[in-house]
Amino acid sequence: MKIIPSDKIEILTTLSNPEVRKILTENIRAKKGLTIGFNKPKENKLFEGIFEQDRFEIQRIITGRNSFLPQIKGQIQSNINGTKLIANLKVNTFVIVFMIFWLTFIGFAFVMGIIGVVNQGTNPFLLIFPLIMIAFGIGLVHYGFNSEKEKSINDLKRILNGQTT
Repeated sequence: MKIIPSDKIEILTTLSNPEVRKILTENIRAKKGLTIGFNKPKENKLFEGIFEQDRFEIQRIITGRNSFLPQIKGQIQSNINGTKLIANLKVNTFVIVFMIFWLTFIGFAFVMGIIGVVNQGTNPFLLIFPLIMIAFGIGLVHYGFNSEKEKSINDLKRILNGQTT
């Protein structure tokens, strides 16, 4: 099991390479910064990011903020029966850095707790708290990433009329 989740997908479609480019161009908007307001404009695009030549770096457009939203980086390639989209889905770099600090800090607390139990006779029951915090942190990242990953993959398959391999 990976501590920080990621995934690689391949979507096959019977559409030609120019058709896939056109569909992706129509469904990807430029990345916007943080907007504050009460009137949400009706969004007709599913993804935001960059699409140049046959490479893209996108993420799904959602309302609100989700730190575990997969960052999708990939390319399209011509295939025998159409086009293949190859993409890597990863957690945002900031979240990875935060989780490294989180797990390091909690791991250090766990080691210090073990030293306290061995050397000073501290109650070993206290070691459960760092373990719960580590499990919660890892579980939160995996749950958030996997739920959003499925939505992103399904949206890509739907607009490209494709299937994963």
